[in-house]
Amino acid sequence: MVMEESMTSEEPKTPAEYFRAGRAWLDAAENKIVEGQDSATLGMLAMASALLGICSQFIKEQEDD
Repeated sequence: MVMEESMTSEEPKTPAEYFRAGRAWLDAAENKIVEGQDSATLGMLAMASALLGICSQFIKEQEDD
Protein backbone atom coordinates (compact mmCIF):
# COMPACT_ATOMS: atom_id res chain seq x y z
CA MET A 1 0.00 0.00 0.00
CA VAL A 2 1.39 3.40 -0.99
CA MET A 3 0.41 6.47 1.02
CA GLU A 4 0.19 9.69 -1.02
CA GLU A 5 1.22 11.92 1.86
CA SER A 6 3.18 11.47 5.04
CA MET A 7 1.16 10.29 8.02
CA THR A 8 3.32 12.32 10.38
CA SER A 9 4.64 15.83 10.05
CA GLU A 10 6.22 18.63 12.00
CA GLU A 11 3.48 21.13 11.08
CA PRO A 12 -0.09 21.20 12.44
CA LYS A 13 -2.67 19.64 10.17
CA THR A 14 -6.25 20.60 9.52
CA PRO A 15 -9.00 18.41 10.99
CA ALA A 16 -9.72 17.08 7.49
CA GLU A 17 -6.09 16.05 7.06
CA TYR A 18 -6.12 14.14 10.36
CA PHE A 19 -9.36 12.37 9.43
CA ARG A 20 -8.02 11.55 5.95
CA ALA A 21 -4.84 10.09 7.48
CA GLY A 22 -6.92 8.14 10.01
CA ARG A 23 -9.01 6.70 7.20
CA ALA A 24 -5.84 5.62 5.40
CA TRP A 25 -4.56 3.88 8.56
CA LEU A 26 -7.95 2.20 9.02
CA ASP A 27 -7.96 1.00 5.41
CA ALA A 28 -4.45 -0.38 5.88
CA ALA A 29 -5.53 -2.16 9.08
CA GLU A 30 -8.52 -3.70 7.31
CA ASN A 31 -6.28 -4.90 4.48
CA LYS A 32 -3.94 -6.55 6.98
CA ILE A 33 -6.86 -8.41 8.57
CA VAL A 34 -7.83 -9.79 5.17
CA GLU A 35 -4.24 -10.85 4.54
CA GLY A 36 -4.10 -12.54 7.96
CA GLN A 37 -1.47 -10.18 9.35
CA ASP A 38 -1.37 -8.28 12.64
CA SER A 39 -3.34 -5.03 12.39
CA ALA A 40 -3.42 -3.81 16.01
CA THR A 41 -0.79 -1.11 15.49
CA LEU A 42 -2.50 0.19 12.36
CA GLY A 43 -5.84 0.23 14.17
CA MET A 44 -4.34 2.21 17.03
CA LEU A 45 -2.83 4.68 14.56
CA ALA A 46 -6.26 5.12 12.94
CA MET A 47 -7.86 5.84 16.33
CA ALA A 48 -5.06 8.22 17.32
CA SER A 49 -5.39 10.13 14.06
CA ALA A 50 -9.16 10.42 14.50
CA LEU A 51 -8.66 11.72 18.05
CA LEU A 52 -6.12 14.26 16.78
CA GLY A 53 -8.68 15.35 14.18
CA ILE A 54 -11.30 15.90 16.88
CA CYS A 55 -8.83 17.86 19.00
CA SER A 56 -7.73 19.89 15.99
CA GLN A 57 -11.36 20.70 15.17
CA PHE A 58 -11.98 21.82 18.77
CA ILE A 59 -8.88 24.06 18.73
CA LYS A 60 -9.92 25.56 15.39
CA GLU A 61 -13.41 26.31 16.71
CA GLN A 62 -11.95 27.97 19.82
CA GLU A 63 -9.69 30.16 17.68
CA ASP A 64 -12.64 31.18 15.46
CA ASP A 65 -14.63 32.47 18.47
